[in-house]
Amino acid sequence: MVGHIPLTGGPVKRFLATQHYSSYYLYAEHENGGSLTLIDVTKTDQPAVLAEVASTPSGASSNLTLVAGTAALVSSEPAASSAAQAPQTIRIMDFSDPQNPKVAREFTGVTAMSKDGGRGLIFVANAEGIWILQQHLAEDPEVQKAYENYVLYSH
Repeated sequence: MVGHIPLTGGPVKRFLATQHYSSYYLYAEHENGGSLTLIDVTKTDQPAVLAEVASTPSGASSNLTLVAGTAALVSSEPAASSAAQAPQTIRIMDFSDPQNPKVAREFTGVTAMSKDGGRGLIFVANAEGIWILQQHLAEDPEVQKAYENYVLYSH
């Protein structure tokens, strides 16, 4: 886990991530009528809420359709009774010892999850806010040992 930010807009139902020049943004769409939170995730260890947009006053529900840089396409439709997806429990499993796998971290009440493959990030939303996880490959001890030996003795 590299970052966390608490949110106040209710449960998040979906994320959309985008980049604008050297800045990275995460749009979090909330279940409660379509309110939207814009978060700067350029510095993953210091995410910052830039804007919170309330749902439309007309009683219509808003849906985040598309994002590009600092622009978002939001559509509205008449309010309908759509059942929200039940929250999930997400576990990060550690299989470094395949005979004895263990739960490294657990997130309960997860309402949305998304991946930014280009930056190796995973975004998870629950009642505690948004969690930013860094994806990385496990090191192979034999490869690391061979590399260290090469660096030490090949010059």
